[in-house]
Amino acid sequence: MTTPRQTQNRAKHWNARIAEATTEKERAGVWYDACRTLAIKAEREGRPEVWRKLTEELHDFFKRNGG
Repeated sequence: MTTPRQTQNRAKHWNARIAEATTEKERAGVWYDACRTLAIKAEREGRPEVWRKLTEELHDFFKRNGG
């Protein structure tokens, strides 16, 4: 279970990382890291299906952008 404080700390961390990014490429890297971190946490909490959902989103992105 995630507490409101943990949610606030997580948001603060990722918002700071986004603010530090100076290019879209860097921001994309931050969001990729954030998604992987979220999937790892979900897996630890017994929700491994988050990896499948992330895979589907990435695959759809690939297809929508010429892949």
